[in-house]
Amino acid sequence: MLMKPELANLIAAGEVIERPASVIKELVENSIDAGAKNIYIGITDAGKGKILVKDDGSGMDREDAKMCFLRHASSKIKTEFDLNRIHTLGFRGEAIPSIAAVSKVTLITSTGENSGTRVTSYPDKDLLVENAPSRKGTIFEVENLFFNTPARLKYLKSNQTEVSAIIEMVEHLSLGFPNICFSFAVDGKEVLSTSGRGDLLETIQKIYGNDRAKSLYPIKKDDIAFSYSGFISKPEVNFSRRFNMMFFLNHRYIYDYKLNKALEDAYRDYLPPLKYPFSVICLDIDPSLVDVNVHPTKKEVRISMEDEMARSIRDMVIETLKQKRPIYAAGEDEKTQKDLKIDELFDVEDIKEDEKKKIEETNKGYFSPIPPKENYLQDTIPFEPSYSSRPIKNEDYSPIITPTTRLEDKVVLSKPKEGTIDTNLNTPMIPTEEKTEKSFDYSTIFQNESYSNKLPEMHPIGQVLDTYIICDGIDCFYLIDQHAAAERINFEKTEALFANVRSRIVPLLPITLDLSFKEKENYDEVHKARLLSLNILTEPFGDRTIKVTEIPSFLSTMDDEEIIRDMVTSILNDAKINTVDLLRLNIANIACKKSIKANHRLTLLEMEKLLEDLAKCKNPANCPHGRPTLIKMTKADIEKIFRRSGF
Repeated sequence: MLMKPELANLIAAGEVIERPASVIKELVENSIDAGAKNIYIGITDAGKGKILVKDDGSGMDREDAKMCFLRHASSKIKTEFDLNRIHTLGFRGEAIPSIAAVSKVTLITSTGENSGTRVTSYPDKDLLVENAPSRKGTIFEVENLFFNTPARLKYLKSNQTEVSAIIEMVEHLSLGFPNICFSFAVDGKEVLSTSGRGDLLETIQKIYGNDRAKSLYPIKKDDIAFSYSGFISKPEVNFSRRFNMMFFLNHRYIYDYKLNKALEDAYRDYLPPLKYPFSVICLDIDPSLVDVNVHPTKKEVRISMEDEMARSIRDMVIETLKQKRPIYAAGEDEKTQKDLKIDELFDVEDIKEDEKKKIEETNKGYFSPIPPKENYLQDTIPFEPSYSSRPIKNEDYSPIITPTTRLEDKVVLSKPKEGTIDTNLNTPMIPTEEKTEKSFDYSTIFQNESYSNKLPEMHPIGQVLDTYIICDGIDCFYLIDQHAAAERINFEKTEALFANVRSRIVPLLPITLDLSFKEKENYDEVHKARLLSLNILTEPFGDRTIKVTEIPSFLSTMDDEEIIRDMVTSILNDAKINTVDLLRLNIANIACKKSIKANHRLTLLEMEKLLEDLAKCKNPANCPHGRPTLIKMTKADIEKIFRRSGF
């Protein structure tokens, strides 16, 4: 038995029209397809009372106005070929019949050449067709939505939630079409308006405000197969949900897992876990390479070159953030961008001279020598070739930076045996002038990767809470988290070690691990290969025990045994994580364990050495877990706190 047309329409309406926001989406997309340049949207009672969509598009003649209420009537596609090259937002011919099945609809339209047409539709009744004014364009008025489907009406959310969904929908349409002027009113009050000048940044400013617009970096790429442009946020603009990561494909707002994942990966070094950036990225691709007919609301699509686009976006965002080298600011003002231009090198000699003058002027200075139990100089992995060393004495911790202090001498440890790198960090050591035979040269790595060795001009003036270093800057100061900074330094050094030192050694004492049943099940050739990619060789040593037979040569101390155990356990417990992510996770763990901690006193010499090493990093502003290493506080921020004149 065939369904009645009225019943079929109600079922179809349930698929297409979920809530008032769905009605507005379908009607506005029709206006855009009609070439409208100005679109007005108004609602009352959160869209359940009345929805009005008015445009200045091409309009319809009387025949088309009557036909648009019939299911599968469309002027946008005619053949199968058109379905494979869709240039419009709508094409199925289902939206208006579905809306008319659950509400009263009034359509007023005209092409501007002859008299207009008014069509009034009630569910299960014939259309009422009348003459109307000849104003070019179309007006849709939808009243009493879901009046004949009480279950659907009952389970709508609160008015506030439904209005929020509508606002979000209008925002997405405005961002996808910045060349169209949108105006949106709720109960007669205008809540959103765009200029339609085609400026995406201006549209972002209208929707999200000045602060958001000022905190964005532009990105753009033109390729043979596809192109994209848009804006990404500074790391300090982040959210706990992904809804602010917006992608528009041929002006259509879409959700795509791979594109989202690419953007998250690009920000991995800059944001903590479960924090996501703001972005508006508009992609253009040949319509024949996109299938939009895979989802009822067309939010999800299939893209032929999805992997290539995701890889390109990730690389572009990484390169943009690397060039900008963003620093977390306590507040944004007009001078922030100028302050963040790091054109001058970090001049150690100037810092030493400034410190000497300050101490001489204050007779004895403000700092007293407090020799810590440990020190930064021996607590990190070396960047440079090794030197012969001597034990540290208390007098080496003098707070006065004299002209003879050689901060540019690199801090490293004694030369290991051939084929290995000694990272024994238990004995306090500092360099002397007598150099030994050259070993692994980290400076070469950083030169090859074009590291700029720059930070904003700053110099340390003290430490608070034995955790944070205070640095004076130009019209600002910086707070540096010493543990996060040391983590970043050690992360990049360890990353260089894994990339360049492939030698293995046999551990001095056997390392055995008892496996759980899950770990034993995962101990197969695939996981053995993952361990080998980390330079860890293992073999069975009983029923549920394995033995680590070889380890990376730079993890050869007794203190590193726990790191080796963590690496093996993490691999055997996670069957899905890829090798690259796993390697990065383990490098981050190694860096964390080898870094100075909070509540650790540092001398000025150690603070400057920490800054010197931090300046060599490719991302000095964030630790490996995405937390900021330094935060900028401008003069304007301080004046606001103290309620100075003008604030």
